[in-house]
Amino acid sequence: MRQTSATIAAVVVLLLGTALDAERLGYPPEEFTARRQALSARLGEGLVVMFGKTMPALGVRSRQDNDFFYLTGNEDLNAVLVMNAATAESHLFLPKQNASEIRADGRNWLELPDMAKTRGFAAIAPLSELGEFLARRRGDAGPQTLWLRLSEADEVDQSRTNKALYLGRRLANPFGAQPSEDAWRVATIRAAFPYYELEDVSPHMDRLRTIKTAREIEILKLNGRISAEAIVNAIRATRAGGFEYEIEAAATYHLLRNGVQGNGYPAIVGSGPNVNIWHYNDNGKALRDGELVVMDYGGSLDYMIIDITRTWPVAGEFNDLQRRAYLCALEAEKAIIAAMRPGATRADTRTIGAAIYQKHGFPGGAGAGHYVGMAVHDVGDASLPFEPGMVIAVEPIVEDASKELHIRVEDTVLITDGDPVILSAGVPKEIDEVLALVRQGRRDRF
Repeated sequence: MRQTSATIAAVVVLLLGTALDAERLGYPPEEFTARRQALSARLGEGLVVMFGKTMPALGVRSRQDNDFFYLTGNEDLNAVLVMNAATAESHLFLPKQNASEIRADGRNWLELPDMAKTRGFAAIAPLSELGEFLARRRGDAGPQTLWLRLSEADEVDQSRTNKALYLGRRLANPFGAQPSEDAWRVATIRAAFPYYELEDVSPHMDRLRTIKTAREIEILKLNGRISAEAIVNAIRATRAGGFEYEIEAAATYHLLRNGVQGNGYPAIVGSGPNVNIWHYNDNGKALRDGELVVMDYGGSLDYMIIDITRTWPVAGEFNDLQRRAYLCALEAEKAIIAAMRPGATRADTRTIGAAIYQKHGFPGGAGAGHYVGMAVHDVGDASLPFEPGMVIAVEPIVEDASKELHIRVEDTVLITDGDPVILSAGVPKEIDEVLALVRQGRRDRF
């Protein structure tokens, strides 16, 4: 125990005394050119039309549509990409700005010289020319393929499926049943250009986004390290009589202090009865000895997300049931991650997880979870065998709401040609190490 505490103390000193003090990595223009070429190779023919965000974000830092950014690297509002799927020749359309717009928002790429050449586009043209451009791209009479996103857009903290579910629920409100932007665009293009046969580009985008590029992996590794350090600071901020939001604040400060642009999703810091609300994020309750804390959080760096969960007791000691549940979840997580090699499947990991839960006497089971990437619940086909470049969250859960029990240990894992890489390995998860962090935080305040 003395060695463990000394090791953690050294890590804490390092975290408190240093910051990244380096530029964010970002992406070179060639990254996006290569992605468009990869999409072109998958599609083979037709035109791709992809739309960027149309409105600024409210109260948070602006973030471009994931699919649009993936192909262009452009963050301007009301941008449209048109790509020849046969050749990958790409045109970007942007609104012409007046002086007031430039003063408020800065110049978009249309107003900057040589951006088409620099960013690998055949041309960057005014948005007003888009309609005629699409009309002129019609070939001889007969059907012609136009690739659109016919699925819903994913968001940083919502998968395509969840976005569709929330839009479906909105339809029950007679005054909120307007179509989504994507649905409206599809209907408008069908009416304006009836000679185009619309095909869904989403499955092809999803397949590309499932396998992370070398640059994305580099960014994920950096974000994984910083986000893990943030959770370490959060655990140390735990104190009876303190508040859930203090734990969130400790983590968020470290993310921003080290160049991470923002949250991958709103921080979930639940204590006591809140631990059984999986997506709780009010974070306003006072902490009490005898309660658990479940924290699910990670940063968003250069459009790449990290997903981490840790569970710990406010008092720095688990009771017997909590300890047994923790050991079950931890053993399952380790075994599942060890099995995540090329060719294995999520079904394989669920078999492993079920056996461990049964051994420990808890119902249910666990397996490899959701993809992680541009969204915390990233796009991709969960039935596919594991491949190098996939990034997946593993989050076994043991819970009993009647006892305010919820144990979760979650890491973000990169599949490689060999051993899987835990991108969030910098935050401890062994019981003694986690408890030592809690106790050290308590000692430092007294």
